[in-house]
Parts: sequence; C-alpha cells; structure tokens
Amino acid sequence: MKRVKTFIFPAVLVIGLAVFALTGRDAASGADYTLDREPEVIAATFSSAWCSSCKILKPRLAEVMPDFADKPVKFVELDFTFGERGDIEDQARAEGLEQIYPRFKGATGFTLLVDRETGEILDSLTVSYDKNAMRSAIAQAIAIAARNEAIDGD
Repeated sequence: MKRVKTFIFPAVLVIGLAVFALTGRDAASGADYTLDREPEVIAATFSSAWCSSCKILKPRLAEVMPDFADKPVKFVELDFTFGERGDIEDQARAEGLEQIYPRFKGATGFTLLVDRETGEILDSLTVSYDKNAMRSAIAQAIAIAARNEAIDGD
C-alpha cells in the first residue's frame, strides 16, 4: 500500500503540470490568451503567495478564464509576494492600469475588472464571488466596455 501511495503523488503531480502546460496558461498570470484585437477589459488580480483570499480566488478564476478565451478580456496578475517592486508598476503601466495602480498597490485578494479605454473599474471580484458570479461579472464588464467604446466611437 505504501508503494502505491509513493507512486500516486508524483504521477498526479506530473499529470497536473502537463495539463497546466497544455492549457496555454503561464505561471505568472494564470492565462496567456491572445486576441486579434486589443482587450476591452483587463482583469487584474492583485495577489501574493501568502494571501489566504488569493488561495480561494485564484483557483476559481482559473476555472472561469477558459470561458473567455475568445472574448476581449485579458487576465493579468500583479504579484506582491516579494513586496512592491518597480517591475510590478511597469507591468501595470504596460497593461493600461497606471491610473488605478497607486490606489491598490500592495493590497491583495481581489481581481479588478477595468475598462482599458477609460481606466474605470467596472467590478471587483473577491472570494465572495462563486464561479457563476465571476462569469456574470466578467461578461457584464465586457458588455459595458463595448458599449462605452461604441459611444466614444460615434
């Protein structure tokens, strides 16, 4: 029996890593979905390895992400595990989050849904959101950002 347990754990670990690698996700952001156009919504997760809320939020969000693979949303992670570093601020700026970053830097345990065009926070996902509520909030944020873009484009 002990031999079986010794074999099962490494096997499950290898299978899990293979599935993770084959789903197109990267370790830094949880997803690396590319779009043919600029995303309308940035889903920015403020996280750290020591954050207990993140340990609940991130796996739920990871299950929801594939539902939006072909939608105009980009999932990014701002990881504060090692503190507030300049590269995190650079990443936020590159993602169009320079307006909101100063207000939230260093805080963890939530995902902000941000209209990339306006910088407006459309919603904030927390551990109180189950997977269905996350899906709904992200879909609604995309709809709002698309409507804002259509109004600005007229």
